[in-house]
Amino acid sequence: MPDKYHSYKIVLIAILSTCLTLTSLEAQKKETEDNYKKAVKYFFQSKFEMAELLFQEELKKNPENGMAYSYLGDIYLRKKRYDGALNLYKKAVDLNPGSAEDYFRIGQVYYLKGMGPAALENFKKSLEMNKNLKYAYYHMGLTYLMILRDKQNTILSWEDYLRAAPEDPQYDKIRRAIELLKDPNFQLPPLGSDVPIEEALHLGGMVLKDQVRKAEEKKAGHAEKKTKDKIEDIYRDDDL
Repeated sequence: MPDKYHSYKIVLIAILSTCLTLTSLEAQKKETEDNYKKAVKYFFQSKFEMAELLFQEELKKNPENGMAYSYLGDIYLRKKRYDGALNLYKKAVDLNPGSAEDYFRIGQVYYLKGMGPAALENFKKSLEMNKNLKYAYYHMGLTYLMILRDKQNTILSWEDYLRAAPEDPQYDKIRRAIELLKDPNFQLPPLGSDVPIEEALHLGGMVLKDQVRKAEEKKAGHAEKKTKDKIEDIYRDDDL
């Protein structure tokens, strides 16, 4: 009898130990999920330093979280840490190869690094994957204009953009810029000119800059938008 009760006791201890282990794992998983949610919340509150730390912690515990790489890439992009952002976006698409938005971001980074062909390749890929990323047309035109000095392809890309996004508040300015580019007498300022291209095209306050998520206009509750194929996820950001 003592041996029988001893065996029961051993089994009971083993069961309790397993339960405690499972509870501990569940607690760790919940803590990780909570940290990720906090990081996303801080991101959309423009608390980028805090968000960065939490995303880095998340990736140490869960290196398969493609969205964390993508968010962290956004933070690096804002800090103009272009090589770091590029590596993070590439990791994001390795994990989520269907992420058109991350290909768009990669295109942005290449544009900012002055690498026109690579930027175009990724903007085109983002559009092939998601036609709703209309601003990719705009950025393709921007790349042709600012880096490659290619008037004809700038015109074609921006006309595609205006057809796709007639609601853009800058529609008339872009249309006027297209008409100027079509004028055979209009010459683009050469690289290094004192006259900025945007000034030559009479774009006024329409600053031709890279786009990132405009986090200050988003609420923490809108974090899910980052995973959705919606044009409102992409903004011009004149703060950069």
